[in-house]
Amino acid sequence: MRTTRRGDSQVVCGRRALLDELGISEGGRRATPERTGYGCGCPECVAAQWNTQRLEHWICGRLTAAGAEEAEVDTRVDDIPVDIYWRRGDRRCVVEVHSGPLDITAAREHRKRLQAAGIDDVLWVCPQGYWVPLVPAVGIADFAPAAGDYRIDQGMLAAGESGFAAPVRASGELRDFLQGWVTGEIHWGHADLRTGGWAEVGTWERHTAAQAAMIERQRNELRDQRVELAVSRQAVREKQKLVTRLHNRIDRAGVNADAEAITLAGVRSELVAQQRIAAGLRATIGRMDRTINQWQWLTCCAMLLTLTLVVGAAVLR
Repeated sequence: MRTTRRGDSQVVCGRRALLDELGISEGGRRATPERTGYGCGCPECVAAQWNTQRLEHWICGRLTAAGAEEAEVDTRVDDIPVDIYWRRGDRRCVVEVHSGPLDITAAREHRKRLQAAGIDDVLWVCPQGYWVPLVPAVGIADFAPAAGDYRIDQGMLAAGESGFAAPVRASGELRDFLQGWVTGEIHWGHADLRTGGWAEVGTWERHTAAQAAMIERQRNELRDQRVELAVSRQAVREKQKLVTRLHNRIDRAGVNADAEAITLAGVRSELVAQQRIAAGLRATIGRMDRTINQWQWLTCCAMLLTLTLVVGAAVLR
């Protein structure tokens, strides 16, 4: 797409004329003597509109061939315009054909209005894109195939190895899908929280069974985790009780240690006093020993002196 504007020419295609006035040109414009509004008149858009109308009438014929009791193109449901309306018994459904990207918000609001009007199901037939898994739609690769060989390349689901519904890689026939949809063998559902798709009843049964098995497994895991949590909490409570008892014992031991420390301090004080008394007594005893030794020497000297005097006196006689 080029972003140039050329005002010296007029455009046949209403869509291209609108883009041209906005300053966005797709190129390949054709001059024309006159143009009324934005009514499309170029061969490309006329062909696209014809392809869409042809697909609508083809779908209407396939629905009737598949067992629909009533099928009508370009009708209204409670003043709501729809592309295709069909009925089988009490079941009423609508098919909307879009050759361009699908507005998710508008599509969901349109579906809610139709469901409020009594429509059971709504199908969008549109090109492939991110919008296909978000609404009940099928993505068509080619809106102008040869011999009406319309094929679905996006929107179908199949059960995988795990049993869960997953997008189908291979394309399928649109006629086969319509046959299964009318007979009730194919339904749309959510594959996960946001996206969904079309699948057979057996696929949804396997998907539901796989979900039930996963939920049961998760429930068992949750129950085991709760049991483990309860056991852990009980063990924690027991350890807390043990720690509390140990703290109490430590506190009592601390009190006893403080009392024993006070007693030991008193004993040490008494021992120091006794050691002082013993030191004083040792000093006294030492002094007494020295005094006794001195008296002993004095006594010995006196006795020797006396003996000397006695001997001298005896000699002198």
